[in-house]
Amino acid sequence: MAKAKRVNGLNCKSVASAGIKQVLVTRFNELSSFQQAALDWTDPEGVHAMRVASRRLRSVLRDFMPYVRKRSLAPVLKQLRNIAAALGEVRDQDVAIEALEEMATHAPGAFSSGLKAFIETKKQLREQEREELKAVLEADELKQLESEFLTGVDEATATRAGSPAISFLTMSQEIILERLKEFEALSIGLLNPFEVETLHELRIAAKRLRYALELFQQCWGRSISGYAKRVARIQGGLGNLHDCDVWIEGLGKHIINARKHKQHDQVAALMWLLNHLVKLRTKHLRQSFARWREWETHEASEKLRAALSNRAITLRLGPPGPSKVVWPQQSTQDSQGT
Repeated sequence: MAKAKRVNGLNCKSVASAGIKQVLVTRFNELSSFQQAALDWTDPEGVHAMRVASRRLRSVLRDFMPYVRKRSLAPVLKQLRNIAAALGEVRDQDVAIEALEEMATHAPGAFSSGLKAFIETKKQLREQEREELKAVLEADELKQLESEFLTGVDEATATRAGSPAISFLTMSQEIILERLKEFEALSIGLLNPFEVETLHELRIAAKRLRYALELFQQCWGRSISGYAKRVARIQGGLGNLHDCDVWIEGLGKHIINARKHKQHDQVAALMWLLNHLVKLRTKHLRQSFARWREWETHEASEKLRAALSNRAITLRLGPPGPSKVVWPQQSTQDSQGT
């Protein structure tokens, strides 16, 4: 997956509205640049890249809403949600099929035919989702959306005479602290491991905090880069956990349907798969909990707040450069979420 595109010419000490406009235009261009790749069914990474780009765009839109004229962007928000939803449907099937094919290699031979039939149903569903995505990503429609989006951004970021000005730097500090607050509040979900929806909300909060940290590194430098990587690790574990929860929920419905139609081989294969997924979920839950405990043990939230406060003073007064965040040695096996 491609890294987020850098926002060129961003002046963190200028008024927030100028920086907001630069970020939004950059993120939209990033989204539209993946259009052709997302429609290339030979490589699922195209859909993944465009889906992540849509997430980044919608995340910054949410971050910036308190600082712009919301009504100016309202007409395009629904269209962006539709694009994100269509990309998500295809990507979810891509991930499920890849995971199921890998799991099938570990399944006893007696369940092989049942699992292959189940994977085939997933592939058929993916074809339907791809057709819907193709309709959503028509070139003319995306071009029209771009025109409406740019007009909306211009109106949303226009400054009024006499209105109080906030710097992009100060705004970015406020946004990061708000995302951190949300992340901390939802972390209690890890103490309730069967509250699937709360864990899902925690994953989203981690993702939003990570995106904010990655974007605003241009203003804060290395003083916050280490925290973005740590949050990405937590998000990655929670993402794997969420995938298991979604698959387990859907699998139960398939088993009930197979029983109803007396498809005994299918029932046996899906019961094996359900057992495997429950074990896998426990693994990802323990991993997510361990990563959150690491965050807590090293007082990462408190240190991030201190880094923002100290760096803000440094940027305003101009003393020496930023301090580097030093973390304990971490395993090279840990992966980052997207």
